[in-house]
Amino acid sequence: MHKLTSTASPPPVAQLNLPADSPKTFVRGLQILQTLQFAGEQGIDIPTLARQTGTQRPTVYRYLDVLVAMGYAKRLGQRPIYAYQNPPQPTTINPDQVLLKALKTALRRISDQTQDSTFLVQREGDDALCIHRELGAYPVQVLAVHVGHTQPMGVGAAGLALLAYLPAHDIENILTHNEERLLKYGGMTRKKMTQLIKTTQMRGWAAVGNAAVPGVLGVGIPVPYQGAYPRFAVSVSGLMNRLPLPRQREIITLIRSELNLALKTISPQDD
Repeated sequence: MHKLTSTASPPPVAQLNLPADSPKTFVRGLQILQTLQFAGEQGIDIPTLARQTGTQRPTVYRYLDVLVAMGYAKRLGQRPIYAYQNPPQPTTINPDQVLLKALKTALRRISDQTQDSTFLVQREGDDALCIHRELGAYPVQVLAVHVGHTQPMGVGAAGLALLAYLPAHDIENILTHNEERLLKYGGMTRKKMTQLIKTTQMRGWAAVGNAAVPGVLGVGIPVPYQGAYPRFAVSVSGLMNRLPLPRQREIITLIRSELNLALKTISPQDD
């Protein structure tokens, strides 16, 4: 059985220290809402609510209709007893989550069409972090690079695609920091990496072979971006004999097409 009244109630509107020109309708609505809060989970009936707020019953009903519709109040059972409830919080959509979902779909489509492994990486300081991987149907897949794997930027095709489009001073700083670490990847030197960066910038896409994984070649591009530099990049990797230059170009065209399609699904353009 519900308790119809509460032991405490907010002060009547007349006792509140409000400016003389306060909007009375708005103040009255807040007073009703506050009274519901004071009543607690047991709720409060209409006569008591009207008496405590100094409001006519028909007016109380009108306010309650609005509060119920907006999720600030609820009716308890069949009797006209109402209680306060926390309103539903607006859903916050993380733009990155929307983007990543679209990119993961794009990776799946790329792997389905190339039959090779596809990777999504993001910059993590001076490293490239793999945040998603899709495998293709070809019997031999690149498995050494897994989700969570990090390596110096520039070592893999996606990391090189990220590195090549950073501001020049950032590229120099990263190469300085990673210079000794690069030697562990096929004897990569700063001079060789600098040449790979220049080639990537001129060609428009990255290609790296025998670096992170011997006998494997990868091609990649940055995800189209707004701002000073890219945040994500996509690459396809496979056995070197499966990726002659003509097929590299075909795969880059496919990646661009799928990325553009993915971005359009989250940012539809006006006709």
